[in-house]
Amino acid sequence: MDSAILKKVHIFSGLDEEEMEQLCKICRVKTFNKGDIIFFDTEPYLGFYITITGLVKIYKISKDGREHILHLINPPNTFAEVPLFENLGEIHEESYRYPANAMALEDETRVVLIPARQFTELLESDTKICIKMLSGFARRLRHLNHHIEELTLKDVTKRVAGFILTEYNNNRDPKSEAKQSIKLNISKNDLAAYLGTIIETLSRTFKKLQDEDIIEVEGKKILIKDMKKLKEVSK
Repeated sequence: MDSAILKKVHIFSGLDEEEMEQLCKICRVKTFNKGDIIFFDTEPYLGFYITITGLVKIYKISKDGREHILHLINPPNTFAEVPLFENLGEIHEESYRYPANAMALEDETRVVLIPARQFTELLESDTKICIKMLSGFARRLRHLNHHIEELTLKDVTKRVAGFILTEYNNNRDPKSEAKQSIKLNISKNDLAAYLGTIIETLSRTFKKLQDEDIIEVEGKKILIKDMKKLKEVSK
């Protein structure tokens, strides 16, 4: 396991080289293809994960069979780490389960499993690691709070515009002179669920933004035709 990969993860960014080496010793790398289940919410909790390549969705299925996407995990971010710290006294019991489901959304999605038991033993043996990880959790919490605010305070048009802008800013190459565009790496059904809406509403929103000459949708590619207007719509 390459420590340089773990260094990019928020919660581990403050660890020194020796601490990273300790962490690397307990890591396990796993590879999944599109549609593969990483874990179900009925499975015993083994530990938490880090996405190295590809994309992972965290989701729950409601009683009426509707899927609700809680998070989309791009590299190099963690998932399923909260249960470990929230229920530290229960995670080693076989009855303890993952609180949601996780699925790979791209082929060759590589993740790192950090086993719960070995990780907690590492934390107990070196409390400095715990303190250094607190700032990383704070940054993660800020991101989750922002997503909740987007869903509760903004209408669908603002959410879609905001998503396009975020994807563009996160993935653009400053050195490239290519047109301003993004490529959706998830299905429109998944995107609708992530934005807290339904596919029909998402399609109408895309059409509205196209009719206003702000974007142009070509399959999974979205061309930004008017960046200024897109930013105004997202506010």
